[in-house]
Amino acid sequence: MTVVASDAALHRVRVGEFELTLRDLQPADMQAMLALHTQVFGTDVNARWFAWKYGQEPGQGKSQALGAWYGDELIAYCGGVPRTLWQRGKMLHGLQMGDVMVHPAWRGILTRRGPFFHVTQSFHRSRIGAAPDKPFQLGFGFPNQRHLRLGVMLGLMIDDGEMEALHWNTSHPPVPRLPLSLRWRELTATDARFEHCVNSAWQAMRAQAAGLMLGQRDAAYLRWRYADRPADLTAAQELSPRYRFFELRRLWSIAPLGVAVLDLRSASAHWLDWIGPVGSMAIASRACRLEAARAGATSLTAWASAAVARQLEGSVILRREPCAGLAISIASALPEQNPAGLNWWLMGGDTDFL
Repeated sequence: MTVVASDAALHRVRVGEFELTLRDLQPADMQAMLALHTQVFGTDVNARWFAWKYGQEPGQGKSQALGAWYGDELIAYCGGVPRTLWQRGKMLHGLQMGDVMVHPAWRGILTRRGPFFHVTQSFHRSRIGAAPDKPFQLGFGFPNQRHLRLGVMLGLMIDDGEMEALHWNTSHPPVPRLPLSLRWRELTATDARFEHCVNSAWQAMRAQAAGLMLGQRDAAYLRWRYADRPADLTAAQELSPRYRFFELRRLWSIAPLGVAVLDLRSASAHWLDWIGPVGSMAIASRACRLEAARAGATSLTAWASAAVARQLEGSVILRREPCAGLAISIASALPEQNPAGLNWWLMGGDTDFL
């Protein structure tokens, strides 16, 4: 496995009395990165997860990252997953920010120009900007509100709104059955129809969503994001898949109406993604609630940007609350429009951590 370095030169910055070295992630840095990730986020990541996200081979995430080092210790880190974006029929090369970390012992040191500022600014400036000088034209991510406010204050990010968590009850009152003209069935990534089904739904989605900022959702992306993501559970629990695919189609059609991605492992099921016409979200939500009830879940949750939430108005949402911010890198280069207000179509699956 190889982690590709950018053209950003290794350089040093002073933070108070300390000198930090900023440089791109290298394969030999894996253990340092995993240790910092575990310390900051408290999650169990390993070499398989690192290869899935940062590996450069076909079918891997091809993520890039930059770290700040004090001597031999990794004390801050900023990474990003390449993401193909579509708006008004045009393709954009996006970089989805993630794994932004600062060692707990360094968080209070000169916050305005501390490790977080230097590692984030250097990473964004080295990769995001106008083509052809930079490989990515738009950087975005899902920070919590505290990190979003800090990023805006430091001139690193633009606040482009928030994600909401929408909640439905799956049992009281009972969810209405689907119309007799529709069929709903599980679809696995090993199914011979998976490729055709997902790609057909994706083409229908793109055709109806020209005014939205939409992340690519073809079969190759769904395989990487969901089917190939290493389980973060014990070996015994891995027998129960984390993500499950379901096809919704009309009775008289061989083409799917759409594909939904669900996590049905807990009492609160999570609807992570929809690939299909955006106008079909309301009926898709009913199908997802029915499936969640069959799995024994008492509620269904979905993360939603404003555009997604608008399509779900009237779907008997029980409650809704903010769950994450939506940030755009200040280094982004978007011709003919302000980076803010991009009319994002985003769900929980657009993150890499849910």
